[in-house]
Amino acid sequence: MLNKDKVRLVWDGKTNNIQPAAEGIKHQTIEFVNPCQASSYDSIFDLWIQKPDPARREEPNGRIFRADNLQLMNYLINNGYRESFDLIYIDPPYLSSSAYNSTVKIKDTVSDTSDYISRPVFLDHGSEGREEYLDHIYPRLKKMKELLSAKGSLFVHLDWHISHYVKILLDEIFSPYNFINEIVWCYGGGSGTKRHFHRKHDMILWYGKGKEYIFHPQYRPYTAGTLERGLTRVKGDKYQLHQEGALMQDWWTDINKILSPTAAENLKFPTQKPEALLKRIILAASDQGSLVADFYAGSGTMASVSQELGRQWIICDESSIAIQTSLERLIKQGGRPFRIEEINDDVQPPQRQQNYLKIDFSVQVVNENSTLLLLVIEDYEPQESNLTALNEKWNFKNLIDFWEVDLNYDGNIFHSDVQVLRNKKVYDDSIPLSIKLQVPKINEYRIAVKVYDIFGVSTLQVLK
Repeated sequence: MLNKDKVRLVWDGKTNNIQPAAEGIKHQTIEFVNPCQASSYDSIFDLWIQKPDPARREEPNGRIFRADNLQLMNYLINNGYRESFDLIYIDPPYLSSSAYNSTVKIKDTVSDTSDYISRPVFLDHGSEGREEYLDHIYPRLKKMKELLSAKGSLFVHLDWHISHYVKILLDEIFSPYNFINEIVWCYGGGSGTKRHFHRKHDMILWYGKGKEYIFHPQYRPYTAGTLERGLTRVKGDKYQLHQEGALMQDWWTDINKILSPTAAENLKFPTQKPEALLKRIILAASDQGSLVADFYAGSGTMASVSQELGRQWIICDESSIAIQTSLERLIKQGGRPFRIEEINDDVQPPQRQQNYLKIDFSVQVVNENSTLLLLVIEDYEPQESNLTALNEKWNFKNLIDFWEVDLNYDGNIFHSDVQVLRNKKVYDDSIPLSIKLQVPKINEYRIAVKVYDIFGVSTLQVLK
């Protein structure tokens, strides 16, 4: 064990024989999303949208997968993505003994009272599940190395619970010589404990696939004192201040957690990371047009920032709340289209829950070339399994998160052409439930409406 290249972390059940994708793996594109959020011109319930021919759809810039990430990585490797990613960032479970929930506020506008619904997102086991955690993370880290390009980097975001174990695994998989930085992200926030120093930092472990990895130096503003005195008084005339600022170090104190419940960036997702953090990593370790990934997507911060910065992206999560949060976030952001896809190893994928949905529609000819469609959601009711969380004073408007319209549904993939979202973060009865759409005149319309509710369930209705 004196040769450091031979040092290994060993536990019962560990294997170096990572299995390939299971036979019968199934891939399905569920939805093609062209962000086009409806905006009000006359009133919030009278929305006019002029849409182009549905056939004129851009190529997607990103892909959201609802899948086990190991299955997805096997699928990507077997379908041409080996050595394709310039950057992979992951924010996996921390072994923190915590149940993570997304809590939303439901308001009854009649009585002016509010209640809160806590929606389970995932359970992060504690130290008693250490071996299971290592069994989970080890094969996934190995697959990520296969997916990285020759100039690619992996950033693994953890905290004090398990980072020291994962560091040894990363040394084994990537070699200690490809370790680049342990970035310490420091943040504020309250803590009531008096038994130890308050734990207010995370670690981000950065490894390169090889020695020629992408790196664009990042800068921070100079302090007021440095700007006032400059460098020449201390170091001489040959030293000058950089126009960009001071080169970043490996401890970051200038980005705080999303602490305020009313912050514009706060999506009520329990493990949400600030956009500024992902923006720094993406700018540092990828190029314009690079393909990047996050296989523990959570609230979709990686996808959102990548859209903004001109990267192609793939994100993945198993939680329906995570997928729905990412979807709504990207719709609000606008920009390039993206897809929602599914990977599973079932010959017959499980049937999605379909709730009761009643939609009324009418058709009015405008001229020889166009028609006006009026769609109205008249009723919505979740299945009995969800009713335990409901209060009788709420109506169905409180339960709808957002809804989408496909103007030319093909019976297979839902093409989201128009989306109707809430204007407020609270779930009251103010969500618009009708929309007017001016569309090209044809003999028959096959329009589909998809409704997402607060429980992470989507319901589809087709109108002819």
